[in-house]
Amino acid sequence: MLLLAMCCAAAGAVHPAPVSPLLTADVASLTIYSGSSFRKYEKGYVVYDRANQQQARLMNDDAATRVPVSWEGTPKAVMLTSNYYLGLDVFLQLNDRNYPQAPQKAFPDMFAWVPATSFVRNTTINNIAVQEYFLKAPSGTFYYYSTPDGVPVRTDMNLTIPGLPGQPPVRAVLQDTFSNVSYTVDPTVFTSFNKTAGLDPPVCAGPSNPPPVTLDMYIFHPRDNATLVNQNTADIMGDTNFVCLDALSNHTAQDHYDVASWYKVEVLPVWGQYQLCNGYPGQCMGSNTHLVGRELAFGVTQFGGQCNEEDANEVGVWWSMPADGECKEGQVPSEGVCSWRVVRRVKTIDAVKCLFGELGMLDSCRKEQRPPYPVTSDMYRRAFTEDSVAQRGCPPINP
Repeated sequence: MLLLAMCCAAAGAVHPAPVSPLLTADVASLTIYSGSSFRKYEKGYVVYDRANQQQARLMNDDAATRVPVSWEGTPKAVMLTSNYYLGLDVFLQLNDRNYPQAPQKAFPDMFAWVPATSFVRNTTINNIAVQEYFLKAPSGTFYYYSTPDGVPVRTDMNLTIPGLPGQPPVRAVLQDTFSNVSYTVDPTVFTSFNKTAGLDPPVCAGPSNPPPVTLDMYIFHPRDNATLVNQNTADIMGDTNFVCLDALSNHTAQDHYDVASWYKVEVLPVWGQYQLCNGYPGQCMGSNTHLVGRELAFGVTQFGGQCNEEDANEVGVWWSMPADGECKEGQVPSEGVCSWRVVRRVKTIDAVKCLFGELGMLDSCRKEQRPPYPVTSDMYRRAFTEDSVAQRGCPPINP
């Protein structure tokens, strides 16, 4: 939904042509079937309250490739991804976790660009008679299709959208198909949204100031950057889950994962909301800037599995390591002081040459296809515990 402001800003590039007034004046909610060049199709709905400068895009994404087969058809296999625009305030919601985004300079009216389109032709979509409109703007090209009486049917967009923090912009082809168009807004969609949970996210319940614990954490990273500050780490299964989906999506090379490291990290076991971190130096999304964040891999299950211990052995665990929570020299993780410190880096291995090449981890990912990846997880673990390829291990390197 970050693309909306770009669409709208581009609208003035073409002289307006008339479109049906029903759309621009009255549409309030739509069922949507949405897809793009970088993700599969998802189904959900949009609530569009122009009068009060509010908009919600609520999408259901089947997380089947990220969870065990036994989870299929259960709530655990559903990923809920929503964007809320409340005036100028913007939130991304992932499985009930709210992440504030950069404020908008203006309300991102999802149809503001439509009046700037020019009529192209009468045609059909799925045997429905529609009118095709077109806009070419600096940010991309836009097509709008509606019935002759103004009911929106589909939009096609080819444009550049901003990436996540620490990631470059993405050239994307997006298509939204609409149905069940309504002209009445359901206000509970907005009144039920909890801004506080995004600005001051909840913490897992537990004893006050528990003693620190030492965890094994794993991370793929560039050869010249081994820091954990503002990065995401994982346990063996969580990192295997991540790397396997990355491999199956053909993203491994572009993510520059040259090496992998095993760390012993002492943490305060009070879990905050997981931050999504990208880039070097890391840039993180989320308001929890002190506690170690926790979620199940890919944020599956309610609240991303922040406090879910029961399912950790099925998909693995991810952590976020905020810069503000890192202990200074001589400090020990404790409440009001700091939340984590590196005890030692145990081992670093060449991921490309040894793990992916000689041991064949990516081929193992493709063979197993789904979590919990028992064979691949064991392969990854042995790569660190053994130093010889003959013993299915990898020799240590200095990054």
